[in-house]
Amino acid sequence: MQSILGSLRVTALLCLTLTSACAHYRVQAPGHAGAPATEPEGEVLWSLAWGLVQEQPRVDNCQDQALAEVTQSTNLGFAFISVVTLGIAMPQRVEWRCAKAQPSPGELGAVTQAPPEVR
Repeated sequence: MQSILGSLRVTALLCLTLTSACAHYRVQAPGHAGAPATEPEGEVLWSLAWGLVQEQPRVDNCQDQALAEVTQSTNLGFAFISVVTLGIAMPQRVEWRCAKAQPSPGELGAVTQAPPEVR
């Protein structure tokens, strides 16, 4: 009976450890601006020296459009690296989706013909 309880405790602890290492954070623009126009693209970024040195993502697929959605994720491997290095190296996966192109602003009720001349 003791070995079954011991095995159950080890299994429960292992499950809690494995599931607690994953985290996903997502930020999405509200309304029409949050409607993505592209598939997710991303890369693994590294934060070094407890955040003093941070790698910046290269978002070059949006062609001057805004970002519709950004997701940051960690997993068990990233958490292990962070713990082993005591926080000196912290990898994370960052993904983004570009927003749809916004129509250029125009004038409401714009005159298409020249007004008649007054004599």
